[in-house]
Amino acid sequence: MEHKYKLDRKRSRIQYCPCGKKNNDNKFVPFVDFDVKGHCFSCLKTFFPDSDFNDWNRDIPFIYKESKPISYHDPKLVSQSGRNFNENKFVQFLKSLFGVDATKVAIKKYLIGTSKKWKGATVFWQIDNEQKIRHGKIMLYNPFTGKRMYKNEIENKQPFISSVRAELKLANFQLKQCLFGLHLINETTDKIVAIVESEKTAILMSFFKPEYIWLATGSKGGFKFEYLKPLKDYKIIGFPDKSEYHFWLNTAIELNQIGFDIKINDWLEKTNYPKGTDFADVYIQEIPNEIKHNKPYKQSKTNKSTVNLIPTTTEKIIKKLAKRNTNIIHLIKIFQLTDENGIDIKV
Repeated sequence: MEHKYKLDRKRSRIQYCPCGKKNNDNKFVPFVDFDVKGHCFSCLKTFFPDSDFNDWNRDIPFIYKESKPISYHDPKLVSQSGRNFNENKFVQFLKSLFGVDATKVAIKKYLIGTSKKWKGATVFWQIDNEQKIRHGKIMLYNPFTGKRMYKNEIENKQPFISSVRAELKLANFQLKQCLFGLHLINETTDKIVAIVESEKTAILMSFFKPEYIWLATGSKGGFKFEYLKPLKDYKIIGFPDKSEYHFWLNTAIELNQIGFDIKINDWLEKTNYPKGTDFADVYIQEIPNEIKHNKPYKQSKTNKSTVNLIPTTTEKIIKKLAKRNTNIIHLIKIFQLTDENGIDIKV
């Protein structure tokens, strides 16, 4: 019985076995690149990353193998991609919602790039907390709806998606991805980190809810220890797409046991929105402009769109209480009260 996972020689870095026993005797040996997955020679359990069960076979032939060094892209590629924004379809979409000046801020913040792969394609650079460029995802969007474009639009199959690595034909490139926007955590330790699935959603939510640092996993399975490890000292709130809540919640429960501080927002899961809906989809619907009619919306200084932000659970409760006693509003303003996540209560 062979497995692709290799045991890490540095077993002393782990304080607890996933079974709950202290690892003072170093009998729990983690897999390379994992903290809560590995083999325990005390309880004789093996915790595999890609399964929901524990293999009790103590004779599994694990082989230690040194991890290959991570490859990084040249920073010049990011600079070279920072052009032709008038052709970038995703940037056009951002301008239609928020205007030119606000869009420039987002471009600079997330280092959004433009690719020649397809006319108007966007590059989402994955830059880690050490400012190293791990990956460049290339995608094509509809400039009017902000939705991904597909080669087969009728069945939504074959999306326009590639990578800088693939386009440059870097055969020996050792890819190890990280959270999109991870470089932003170096700016402050005060803000709460909010995590969504898609890069597009992270950027859009940075407009709607700027009190958070918005990062993205880049995929449904990206909410995992390997990606979240740099955020262990931060407060994390996960905002999963509709139908992904329970997967993210189970991950949060597991990681909170080893010192993380993760909460998963369940608001979207309780709504009647279709499967796959994300928070940006909901917020965009609150913008009263022509984009819903597949026409570009030109924002002027005298015609600025307003967004009716979705109230938090705390804000909903406050609203009900205020109907009985308006003094609660004055108390919140005077003492600058926040909710349990440390976020200002909008009243």
